[in-house]
Amino acid sequence: MPVVVTTAAQTTDLVDLETVKTYLQIAGNDQDAVLASLISQASSSCVGYLQRPLALQEYRERISIRGRRQSAINLSVGPIAAIRSIAVDGRAVTFLDEMFVSRDKARLDDPYHAPVTGDWACKARQVEITYLAGFLLQGMDQPEKKDTDLLPLEVTVLPNDIVGGVLGTIQMLRYGQGRDPLLKSESVQGVGSTTWQSMDASVGAISPDAIAALDRLVIAADWMA
Repeated sequence: MPVVVTTAAQTTDLVDLETVKTYLQIAGNDQDAVLASLISQASSSCVGYLQRPLALQEYRERISIRGRRQSAINLSVGPIAAIRSIAVDGRAVTFLDEMFVSRDKARLDDPYHAPVTGDWACKARQVEITYLAGFLLQGMDQPEKKDTDLLPLEVTVLPNDIVGGVLGTIQMLRYGQGRDPLLKSESVQGVGSTTWQSMDASVGAISPDAIAALDRLVIAADWMA
């Protein structure tokens, strides 16, 4: 299903600098550049693990509806914040019943209820959808509502467990800088010993909490054709 970004996200950082500094109990600005780099690294790793964007942005997607064998449209990105427009074989759909849309699963459960000239369920049709999807991240402006939207704007902020997982990943990345990745503890005479958890590079070097949280962000396209 071809999908393109029509309006890019204001930021792709899943947490902002001040939140990270508060979490790590860092005062002053001398570490800001390092922390900004860790935020970018952790955010990219989470998106890479999920294999779809998390930041709120606008998309245009084209889907082929194969007659009555396909009973729904599964969009490539979620959650759905708004549906700007739908066209079927180039003809605009003018009404969409909210009851037939699952925002969190990014699924139009019954697209055939969207009226359009002719019976678009009887044969393969080309559907083009413009929609706003993803999470409102820290530092993003609230998008404006549009009266012309088929599905009214309803924004979802990034869940707290994802934020916590990203913060934990940043903490682990920061603590692991300059350390032997094969070691899990170290002792300093007269000071004491320290142990830490290493991250699994095979899943993009993100914390276990982040992995668990991301695994819950399932949309319909992940498990349905």
